[in-house]
Amino acid sequence: MIKVSDITEVSVKTDIIEKYKNIKPDKEMTAQEADDFWNSEFAKVQEEVDATLYDGILSEVFNRCEDDININFDVDDKLMSILDKFKSEDWDVMNEEQQLSVLTELTQEVGEKLGLDKIPTISVFEDTSGVYGRYDPVNNVVNLNKNYFNDSSEVVNTLTHELRHAFQILRAERLETWEDVLYRVNLDNYISPVHLPGGGWLFFTDYMDQYMEVDARKFAKLFAEVMEYERGY
Repeated sequence: MIKVSDITEVSVKTDIIEKYKNIKPDKEMTAQEADDFWNSEFAKVQEEVDATLYDGILSEVFNRCEDDININFDVDDKLMSILDKFKSEDWDVMNEEQQLSVLTELTQEVGEKLGLDKIPTISVFEDTSGVYGRYDPVNNVVNLNKNYFNDSSEVVNTLTHELRHAFQILRAERLETWEDVLYRVNLDNYISPVHLPGGGWLFFTDYMDQYMEVDARKFAKLFAEVMEYERGY
């Protein structure tokens, strides 16, 4: 596993170095005590540097927009053939079992292309909270709100958005790239919107503008563009 410090160049600021240059023990020490003393002081320096680095990562996690993010993912011919099944004239005449079958097929292909270790299963729920879907990482399940199944494009958007979250969580555990680090820090500081009793959401803008959500929207948009422009949905 690659740590943050392994992939980010860190330099100790001059003022931090100067701060510790003149620190001296306040009493005579044995060699072991002196060694322990300086190890402790150097650890303090490292903590300050790490805090500065972490603040820098946080600045890259929040207040993002889709124009900031590039996603390397090809909606290839195989995926496009699956998306064909979501055309309104086909999707609207399917029963729930048939719809779930098509959703599972899309999940399998997208999951494999994302490199997921385990492909999520699909579960359906119904409510009027305005939640289109959610990913459950504990059970590895994408939950989709059946109330929005009347719009096949929206179903695809929700499914691919949630599959991207599955990918983000996997990458946050691996910590092999700088993007993985952003996912990890975002997960540790994730902002969830709060549904207000009278309607609306608290922290909604902060929720929408954090890296993981912007990244997931940008990923789902790849499929929306294919469905809208290339397939005429």
